[in-house]
Amino acid sequence: MNAKADARLTQSAAIFSICIAACLILFKGFAWLDSDSSSVLASFADSSLDILVSLINFFAIRWAFSPADKEHPFGHGKAESLAALIQSAFISGSAFVLLLHAGERFINPKEIIAWQGAVWVMIISLVLTLVLIAYQRWVYLRTGSLAVKADSAHYVSDVMANIAVIVALVGASSGFSWLDPLVAGLIVLALLKSAFGIAKEALNMLMDHALDPEVDLLVRQLVAENDKILGCHDIKTRQSGNVQFIQVHLDFAIDCLLADAHYEGESLVAEIIKIYPRADVLIHHDPIHDNPTHDNPVHDD
Repeated sequence: MNAKADARLTQSAAIFSICIAACLILFKGFAWLDSDSSSVLASFADSSLDILVSLINFFAIRWAFSPADKEHPFGHGKAESLAALIQSAFISGSAFVLLLHAGERFINPKEIIAWQGAVWVMIISLVLTLVLIAYQRWVYLRTGSLAVKADSAHYVSDVMANIAVIVALVGASSGFSWLDPLVAGLIVLALLKSAFGIAKEALNMLMDHALDPEVDLLVRQLVAENDKILGCHDIKTRQSGNVQFIQVHLDFAIDCLLADAHYEGESLVAEIIKIYPRADVLIHHDPIHDNPTHDNPVHDD
């Protein structure tokens, strides 16, 4: 799939997320005002964060998919990582505020009123969230967008949170008033865990963390299968947005023609791109005068 198609799909996921989040805010806001439930309030605050995060994602995605330019020759893919980092900061800050509210409500419990209406709102919210997650997963599998992945991971936790709120409302209406603030606290912990995971992945990309070891192993395996290439070394990998950057030095005999070395290098690039279609592969050709690695042609200096 080309970059323009990826951009359209990723932006459609962001727009869909904004629309769903707006609906959830309206539904949960009325449910909270009607029931005065702390768990519904936590869920309402979560959805309010969702729409803010989705708006950030929308503009970050537009930026990330803009073409490379003179000032940014490697493209703007890391804009998605910045958006994910901002997500984690917003989520963490709001989670701490909600934790204080849940603690106060646990110490001073209040009766929940009009809980039936709140339950129906949470059921509708659950269905809408599941539809959104399904679409986001579909988009992520086709684009590899980190922003969509982060947003989807957060909505997965929302599913469990919505179910927990329903249980809390029913339980509180039956006399178990402590269930409401307890579930609110659990939602907060889930938010903090989600924020930590998003921040970790975003920082890894911003700091040019190496790709999974299987990428390195793949390159070595492909080199080992080519008898014209004597070895490889200095394999470096990183990711920016949905593009994997792979750099590798290839060793060739001193009497190998440059045209032949170039051909073998391009063949290796083609094999890598078959497996990683969005990869940007850079090959450096090294002539070997006195090669000590003929017995072990794939080496790492």
